[in-house]
Amino acid sequence: MKLKHIAGTLLIVIGSILVFKGAVDGNQSLINAGIGGVFLGVVVLTFSTSDYIKYDAFKAVVMPYVESSRDLVDALDLKNSAAYIPPYKNLPEGGVFIPLHEDFDLDLAKLDRNTMFITDVGREKEMGLLLKPLGKELMRMYESYSEMDFANAGLYAVENASAVLRSLGLAKSVTVEESGAKVKVYVDGVRTNACSKTCEQTACPVCSSILLSIAKSLQELIVVEEFKFEDGFVEISARRIGGIDRWM
Repeated sequence: MKLKHIAGTLLIVIGSILVFKGAVDGNQSLINAGIGGVFLGVVVLTFSTSDYIKYDAFKAVVMPYVESSRDLVDALDLKNSAAYIPPYKNLPEGGVFIPLHEDFDLDLAKLDRNTMFITDVGREKEMGLLLKPLGKELMRMYESYSEMDFANAGLYAVENASAVLRSLGLAKSVTVEESGAKVKVYVDGVRTNACSKTCEQTACPVCSSILLSIAKSLQELIVVEEFKFEDGFVEISARRIGGIDRWM
């Protein structure tokens, strides 16, 4: 049996014993400690194993959607970098806007979950494509693991992605740095082989989830500036461009 399985099982057993003894003795502190032990055991067994999800299964299920999104962007001849929109009333899951023009404008009040092709607007600067973020489910896992809603949580919360991505065998670590409006993301040990220049429009679910998490944690739109790749290491440069009210 692997060490992580032994550790997780021991935590659950010890926690269960503490809960039982606390219940018998009427000691609430022991009960709380026991519940904590059981929870930690479950976390160790669930999140500390790369068997939680097989990378091949991830590719088989997810990558066709990445390729379809990129084909759509290519068909529309969209060349500009994406802007990540944090979740708000009209788009509860957030969104990824790929503008027709680099110098774009956006009216978030006109968007909703049924919007995709933004063409029926008064100005060409507002035209573009609105996609659901491919990494939204991964972001939910980060929030579940860290037991917090990322809304206004600050950039430090985003680095909780490291533990989840490592447990899924998708990446080793995530580091986020901020300097004024500039945001740098470093993702080490990325397992996906989908990295290319097109990531600036349609990133894979791993990078998409991180960028969406940043937008949500700051409650601001984030525009991608550049992706760099080298032997499983990804460096993402992005920029904060204002909150929801600024774009309404």
